[in-house]
Amino acid sequence: RTAKQLPKAPPSAFLFVKAGLPLIIFSIGASYVVKNAIEGKQKEADASKKFVSKSERQARLEKEQEDMLSKINKIRKTDFNNTKRIERPEEILERRKMERERRNKWYRRAWRAVTFQN
Repeated sequence: RTAKQLPKAPPSAFLFVKAGLPLIIFSIGASYVVKNAIEGKQKEADASKKFVSKSERQARLEKEQEDMLSKINKIRKTDFNNTKRIERPEEILERRKMERERRNKWYRRAWRAVTFQN
């Protein structure tokens, strides 16, 4: 056989592009997918066990929510009575008149006059 009959070997750069590059891209893609799958599984396991790390904002919001709930519970524990009767204007005037009369009894007026408290 002569040299003309033997097929020529492809250049090494062409062989790398045709066979090596797809293998490298496939390997990198597969490792990326596996890494994300393991991380996602780990996050879900942590979330189910309540070990999730929170951002500062999320932690602050949860703290505010707990504070508000504790305040609400404290208010609810005290005896809150919203059935208290609202005074009518004439009752308010009557109450103030009685207060004035009690304040202006003669012995109180006399004491204020003696001590110059007017």
